[in-house]
Amino acid sequence: MTDITANVVVSMPSQLFTMARSFKAVANGKIYIGKIDTDPVNPENQIQVYVENEDGSHVPVSQPIIINAAGYPVYNGQIAKFVTVQGHSMAVYDAYGAQQYYFPNVLKYDPDQYSIEADKKFKYSVKLSDYLTLQDAASAAVDGLLIDVDYHFTDGETVDFSGKKLTIECKAKFIGDGKLTFENLGSGSRIVHPHMQSQTVPYVISRWDSNGEWITEPSTIISTLTQSRTQGYAPTVNDVDIYNSLPDNVKNQNLISHLIISNSSGIDVFYPKATFGSYESFKNNNVKFWYPRDFYGDMSNCIAFTAWDSTDYYHGNYVIGGSTNYGSGSGVCFYRNDGGVGHDGGVIGGFTPYRCGESGVKTYQNEVNGISQRCYNLRFIDINPIETYYDGVDLNADYGTPTERQHDYTLAQYAWNNLPTNHIVSNIQAYKTHGVGIFGDGSTGFYRDIYASYSRGAGIFIKGSGKNFKNLTSIQNNAANTPGENQIILDGANIIDGVNIINYTQPTGLAIFAPNSTVTNLNAPSVPSSSINIGNIEGLVVGNLIHVQPNLANQTSAVYLNVVNTSVASKREDTIKIGPGASEVTRYVISGSSPRLTMRENHGDFGSVNIAFSGTVLPDEAVPDANSYAVYWDGTNLTALINHGGVLTRQKLTT
Repeated sequence: MTDITANVVVSMPSQLFTMARSFKAVANGKIYIGKIDTDPVNPENQIQVYVENEDGSHVPVSQPIIINAAGYPVYNGQIAKFVTVQGHSMAVYDAYGAQQYYFPNVLKYDPDQYSIEADKKFKYSVKLSDYLTLQDAASAAVDGLLIDVDYHFTDGETVDFSGKKLTIECKAKFIGDGKLTFENLGSGSRIVHPHMQSQTVPYVISRWDSNGEWITEPSTIISTLTQSRTQGYAPTVNDVDIYNSLPDNVKNQNLISHLIISNSSGIDVFYPKATFGSYESFKNNNVKFWYPRDFYGDMSNCIAFTAWDSTDYYHGNYVIGGSTNYGSGSGVCFYRNDGGVGHDGGVIGGFTPYRCGESGVKTYQNEVNGISQRCYNLRFIDINPIETYYDGVDLNADYGTPTERQHDYTLAQYAWNNLPTNHIVSNIQAYKTHGVGIFGDGSTGFYRDIYASYSRGAGIFIKGSGKNFKNLTSIQNNAANTPGENQIILDGANIIDGVNIINYTQPTGLAIFAPNSTVTNLNAPSVPSSSINIGNIEGLVVGNLIHVQPNLANQTSAVYLNVVNTSVASKREDTIKIGPGASEVTRYVISGSSPRLTMRENHGDFGSVNIAFSGTVLPDEAVPDANSYAVYWDGTNLTALINHGGVLTRQKLTT
């Protein structure tokens, strides 16, 4: 078909459709596409959807679109790219007809209309094909520049836009090995559909077998080496298990196709693509990358916000939605960014980093060129890292052996791993990472709705004290069953409201290690008591044989045993003391609405047991169990009510 400007991908951000609250594929599910803010299941609201072929042609298809068992949309049984010509609503249903997602407006503007208006403008502006070099075209441009032919750049080439506010519409690629720099773009400029591609086809590896499981044998990983821009990532020194065994030509390839945007604050980059490529915003504020797609990273970070040689902090920089695939570095990496009190900057909007060679999203640690690259006050919301080689999300500021920070807070001001990073972190769903699912540190910050499942390392590992956590979920982490590895690690003193631990088989190590934290509402029904180490538990605890291990001298642990959704039935307190004797145990019951002491063990380290007596005469029903007794005061007489084989007698003990 002709005259179709189909440029809105019908897809989850990663083009992999998963269930709303798990990482299982929406096997045999259905996708409906309709007009914005309507129910797309209703045929009257549906719009035309197309399959986009490799040659760019389009074939109209009927609805619903079918999702295969692996979670990918298919056409005639084959995985396909589905597109529309406009923004749309989208509903995703599972095989049982339950709605998993509904998006009322996939885009906030109509890209088809935008492109039409852009084409009108470009008729009176500048096209690259009319000029010898990109710099010549940029110098001639007034308000717009159309990249209508592939541009082959040389490593180190710089294009100066002289501060002009431009719309750069890219209908072709930037091809080359090395770095291409755009500098001095005016605030308000837009780069639409840029596409970076390497000239050389790199050698890449795959760490995943045909079933999506991690390959752990180094020789098998090396056997996957192939030349491709899209079927894996190029190995680097970070691949410590295989690097020394790689051929020299693979070790030395050092290949990137890298667009640097420099001295160009206040610009938007829409739908960046890469076929073994990457993007970098260098020393800018308010640069936003919107919905990266069809993005296969090179040997750098896929998208980075950097400030290598500056002691200034930068803000307002975002990646919004979309996805990246592979890449030797991280999906997104921030260097020396500080969002301030408004937390202006970060990753938001449903971003999915897939199979990165490092972490999915990362804040850089320690120093570069003698300048701290640590980040503060950013937001990381709605991120779904999948099968990353290192960590899903890594928000550490300090790493390794403590050394004095440069151009940052000193160690005297804040101890190692206890900087006031103060990030807002919400709705992170890390799946099957090789390292830690969600990793971080700091003395401040808020983490909410954090999910980690099937990570080979810890699911959640946050160092430092003073943070607030709400709703942490760990599902079968430490999947590698590494001795000494724990599934949730919170080593500082923090407040945690809501912990959910689900293990189908129990790996080695602890399910949760939080010896200095207070946990409210713990749900761990399948976890053995010996796998839980928490400083203090309050509120609802679901699970049998919960084991509390207080680790601090003079610390009191309290365990309230109760049936779900009923009032508290009993209470026990264990007090750890310094010196001989070690402990005192007190037991209470609720009498009326207040705790009442029933027994105290080892008070004063005398090795005795104090048992409470009733202050009033007991009725016969007070001792219902055969071969038991209770003691009460009858005036001045201490009396025992004895049940001997069902026969009740009363015996005075004192007169």
